[in-house]
Amino acid sequence: MKKICLLFVFLSFAAPAQTVTVRGFLKDATTNQPVISASVGVKNSAIGTISNEEGNFQLSLPENAEVVISFLGYKPIAIPAADFGLDVKTIALQIDEQILEEVVISKIPIEKMLENLIVTSMARFNKPIILNTYYREFVKINGKYSKFSDGLLDYHISGSVKRNKSDLIVKQSRTAQLFTNDELKEDEMIDFDSFVNVQHGVTYNYDFTFIKKILLDGDRYENYDLELKSKKSKDGKELFAINFEPKTDSGAIYKGSIVFDPEAKLIFDIDIDLISENLKFKERNILVARVTFMGNTIKAGYKLVGNNYILSYSSRFNKLRITMKKRKYDKTIESKSDIIVTDLHVDDLTYNKKEIYKEKDLYARGNKYTDKFWLENNSLVLTTGEQQIINELEKAATAGSK
Repeated sequence: MKKICLLFVFLSFAAPAQTVTVRGFLKDATTNQPVISASVGVKNSAIGTISNEEGNFQLSLPENAEVVISFLGYKPIAIPAADFGLDVKTIALQIDEQILEEVVISKIPIEKMLENLIVTSMARFNKPIILNTYYREFVKINGKYSKFSDGLLDYHISGSVKRNKSDLIVKQSRTAQLFTNDELKEDEMIDFDSFVNVQHGVTYNYDFTFIKKILLDGDRYENYDLELKSKKSKDGKELFAINFEPKTDSGAIYKGSIVFDPEAKLIFDIDIDLISENLKFKERNILVARVTFMGNTIKAGYKLVGNNYILSYSSRFNKLRITMKKRKYDKTIESKSDIIVTDLHVDDLTYNKKEIYKEKDLYARGNKYTDKFWLENNSLVLTTGEQQIINELEKAATAGSK
């Protein structure tokens, strides 16, 4: 009997911790404004998400784990899951008091330094690996929301040090769109209604495609003023940032910042924006259409989880006006898409190749889900306005199909 009791006690201690869901609201301790796109993860784990545009997040994790919150410019904080309770916990993030930014004079040209950073970062990605992600897109045409999609996407990342390859398997998806068949054919021919090809949603970030196209391909960096700055916190941790802005009359249309760890030589944050000046450089003739680039924002975050250097999140906003006089076509199209890496696993390459998704967006797949995945799985929490948009789109789409 004693042996049985001892065995029972041992098994009770060895049992895995239960999973709980915690909810929080992040705000700036000084201004009380919400902190957007902060990284919210689990200590010593790849499980994670980010805060939404209202500063809210939710995360499923073992009940004995710690929630780790970090955002550039703020002091990181760790909170036991047990401290959250059932209600939304308000968390005030303290600004990380830092020494004034200093311009760094480097013996290595900044563009060469950036090239080396990309090589080092790409070599650091562990492969083969599975990235479990939550994807979401909103599309607006002429000021009216017209399409929405989200889903749980698994990216099987493989390839070489110099080039990454990904196979996409869509686990669940949800879509709503307000188009007739003729309108769909028209937009698909123009191919501007969805700006992100979900097949390449991760590899673009693993290959640092945007940095290469904007700054490095064809020595485009010559059109920009590049500046290297350092920022050191009181605990001695130092980060560098490569900032760039267009030179006058250069035709360059972007500005941005690339933050990296000078010791690890790894890129951790990318923030690139299309600027409003020099509109004449943003108009292009593409096939039979006249395209005016009105907005483009690219954000990406990377993190180290143990020995794994991975993408943490990716966000893209695009706005274009497309006109075709002969067809009397005039549309302003806006797209906002987000990818959040919620977990990772070593890939044993045994997945079913027949399940690889080959469409450029989720609308071809439609609504195929077994549970309300958008409420769980560490997805990006919807704002009140976003939920209302989805409700209206789903209602209208359902009415239109009758």
